[in-house]
Amino acid sequence: MADHNIVPAENGLSATSRRLLIVEDEVMVAWALVETVHELGWKVCGTVATQEEAVAAASDLKPDAILMDYRLAHGGDGLEAARRIREATDIPIIFCTAYGNGLRSELTSVSGVQLVSKPVQPSSLQAALAAVADKVAVEGGRGDG
Repeated sequence: MADHNIVPAENGLSATSRRLLIVEDEVMVAWALVETVHELGWKVCGTVATQEEAVAAASDLKPDAILMDYRLAHGGDGLEAARRIREATDIPIIFCTAYGNGLRSELTSVSGVQLVSKPVQPSSLQAALAAVADKVAVEGGRGDG
């Protein structure tokens, strides 16, 4: 049984708010990411910790972007979750991992991904989120097609 469940977004979000799904199995890291993305002007529509929860939440919540760790709870694989999400949608995915350098070619084998290394620097996350926001704006909405 998962330690985390999908956390729905608060009601009344502005139509212009960018919505982010955070996929991270370490509670303290997830909390820090929530705070950082809020400071950068994004709303968190959910936080999940497993591969299966990530795939389901991407489908159910239809976020503007996904911030995904590589290693997930219960032996889950963020790369496999991203591939499964990509089969159904083109939601931009930002991998946030301490293993980025060794996995760069694997992670970028999934189309439309960005990479941010842990520990996360707000400036790096801001740049990745800005690129995602530009992509969403150009395409006229969320990548749910």
